[in-house]
Amino acid sequence: MNVVHSEIDDPCWESVKAQIGRIRRAFGASSVTCGVLHRGEPVFHYAEGLADIRTQRVADADTIYPIASCSKAFTAATCAALVDEGLLSWDKPVSSYLPEFQTVNNAEVSQEATLVDLCSHSTGLAPLDHAIIGFHDSYLNDAADQVKISSNLPVLCDFRTAFVYNNFMYGVVGEVISRVCNKSLGSVMADKIFEPLGLLRTHVRTADYPLDGNVAQGYSVLDDGSFLAVGDPEIQDGSVHAGAGLVRSTVNDMLRWAKAVMLAEKQQLSTDPQDTSMKRNLLPGVAFTRSARTHIVPDSTEGENSYGLGWFRHTIPSRWLGSISPNFMLLPDPPVIGQHSPERLAICHYGAIGGFLSALYTFPETCSAVVVLANSSPSRGDPTDLIAQCLCQELFDMKPRVPLEHFALKAAETSKLIWPALVRNWVLARDKTDIVPVPIDYIGTYRNSGLQLRIDVFESQRSSARSLGRQQYDLEPLSFTINKQARQTAKLKHYHWDVWTFLPNTRDDASRKGMELYMALPLVLLSFVRDNTGQVRWLDWDLYGGYDQPELSDAVYTIDPVRFDRISSAAFN
Repeated sequence: MNVVHSEIDDPCWESVKAQIGRIRRAFGASSVTCGVLHRGEPVFHYAEGLADIRTQRVADADTIYPIASCSKAFTAATCAALVDEGLLSWDKPVSSYLPEFQTVNNAEVSQEATLVDLCSHSTGLAPLDHAIIGFHDSYLNDAADQVKISSNLPVLCDFRTAFVYNNFMYGVVGEVISRVCNKSLGSVMADKIFEPLGLLRTHVRTADYPLDGNVAQGYSVLDDGSFLAVGDPEIQDGSVHAGAGLVRSTVNDMLRWAKAVMLAEKQQLSTDPQDTSMKRNLLPGVAFTRSARTHIVPDSTEGENSYGLGWFRHTIPSRWLGSISPNFMLLPDPPVIGQHSPERLAICHYGAIGGFLSALYTFPETCSAVVVLANSSPSRGDPTDLIAQCLCQELFDMKPRVPLEHFALKAAETSKLIWPALVRNWVLARDKTDIVPVPIDYIGTYRNSGLQLRIDVFESQRSSARSLGRQQYDLEPLSFTINKQARQTAKLKHYHWDVWTFLPNTRDDASRKGMELYMALPLVLLSFVRDNTGQVRWLDWDLYGGYDQPELSDAVYTIDPVRFDRISSAAFN
């Protein structure tokens, strides 16, 4: 039976602008910019706030923002183009292109996993992002290491049994593309997508930004509402995880991209030989990437909630919209738009990276799209998620109208509770002993060769010594550095037993030290392990940190802390 969808002849965009402003202010975002496409034509553009506070540059539809995980659709489309040319196959094991991709904790993945498995997040390998992303959202290793690191990821669930969102797998896909084309992923993407579609302000490297300076600066928001500028994301062409989030774009270019995708999809799915919706198919195979592959919610009684290749698929109404948005953890009872309206398929994606957020919805039935970009910290919640839903319900006259600004206020308030909860857990889990082990016991170098990680523990400069009677007691006698990178250094104070901690003093300190991704107790504790002679031989760090996927199959495995072998007891120089 055909469903007739209602639409507003003249949406009340002025009212929507007011809602956008309230949502932006609730999260404290410096700027948001958005656009709407309907029946193939732009029908709404709006931007407010500053793309760059220092220069007072106002955001607009041509301002460049990193789009983070919304890049995955570009990576999948690049694969599809290469499949069309016969350079890649969706059916061959990835290891046939990258023989070094040998998954040590589940050999079945390297033996059988195809590009479809990697792009649909169905390998079952754990998304151990903290093994590659350190303080200040900086990468701990180079792109040359990512296949080996990906091969050594632990197993979260059995192969092809569940949706496990994993940026490493898109990094590996990027390496496959680079290997078969003998040039970088970004160069191939530009050849196959950016240039043919005329995406002139879409880039994969900061070095390629235009000279006009219309580029957003990323920000974290401090407790007093002031802004802390953060560095441009290191993820770009030639970096680790490039395939997962290298693209930087604008609202105008993203609307062009969405239109091209939907027109190509319509042509490829058409059974009408007279269909000439595109004279030349500029995105071969893109319809394949947008078809359902993995259920993100097993055994759901709701409509479709699945993942394709770089695209989420949701039948609205759905509580799973924005399921990887920071808001999903902040709103246990998320908004559900369109509950009293006909069902509608949305094919979409969301993105979050240090200082930036993005949301892209496409509705192929009406060739409609919604794009929202912001330069705001994910740790404070996600304005793009709720603004995008606000635009969707206005465009399609969804009933009832959900007051999404109320959810914005709730998410923003909940985000403020994360730090106090972390401190409370830190205090309650601690054995308050006054006995501090001899710090020299822990000094040395520790290594996990599979994940290409090295931790050097050394004596701190005595800048935090406190006078206790006749004694001088250093509250943070030790420090550690990851992979010999100066920015990956933090001081350690004794927590209890052989466990040491680097929890910052305040939430603002965490922001200034680039530790906003470390808002879970396991992530701020280093556990040293002794052998039967009493000597410290290992270091354990729970880099998974209790990360939670929305839903998983029953075949879920425990993710143990990462173990580092002590290879030297000499003080770090």
